[in-house]
Amino acid sequence: MNSEKIVNEKLLIVAFPSAGLVGAFAISYLTEQLEMKDIGELEFAKVSPSYVIKNGEIYGPVRIYNKDNTYAILSHIPLSPISTYDLIIKSIEFAKNNNIKKIIIPRGLEMDENDKSDPISYGLATNKNSKYLLDEYNLPIIPNAAVLGTDASVISALKNSEISSVVLYTTCRMMLPDDDAIIKSIKTLADIIKVKVDTEKFEERLEKISKENEKLIEETKNYFKNASGTPASIPPGIA
Repeated sequence: MNSEKIVNEKLLIVAFPSAGLVGAFAISYLTEQLEMKDIGELEFAKVSPSYVIKNGEIYGPVRIYNKDNTYAILSHIPLSPISTYDLIIKSIEFAKNNNIKKIIIPRGLEMDENDKSDPISYGLATNKNSKYLLDEYNLPIIPNAAVLGTDASVISALKNSEISSVVLYTTCRMMLPDDDAIIKSIKTLADIIKVKVDTEKFEERLEKISKENEKLIEETKNYFKNASGTPASIPPGIA
């Protein structure tokens, strides 16, 4: 747990399943460690693909969390490219309605399976208003990469927006989950929101998170199996 105040300026982090389950698991861990409060559901579609019932209460699959000036929107289900676009558009509306000026989307960036290097976090400024964030957050520019599917939807939704936004890509393997990449993403996000997070507990917590999200892991595996390529990757030889 961390009791210190989270960033003075309002910030929104939006995460949903990606390569390595990087963003979804990183935010799941952060919301727990920072004791962020579940403040409701983000409804982004007329028909929800799933619900969870807890003690007679209905919970949608996309939750909103908050502590101090940091907000997080986390989807507990994998999304199609069209659903992803709708989610990001609704997230932009949420940010504007709550006077939030910055959005970060943590994602996995698949590396060549023969690349054994440690995970690296890169920043992709999604529009002309966002380039300053790469310096502010000390993020290296993303190298050459192929972006398609859900990640292309993220860029499509944000590229013409006035809100400052960055996709935080962390290199990963396609194994689900990639714990090294998730830890790197957690540390980078913690630096951005200026909090201290104990990642030493992540290994033991990962087993619990994985068990709680067995269905999500299986659904994400099936999504990538049926999709034409991963959402974002660095093809061999061009990194």
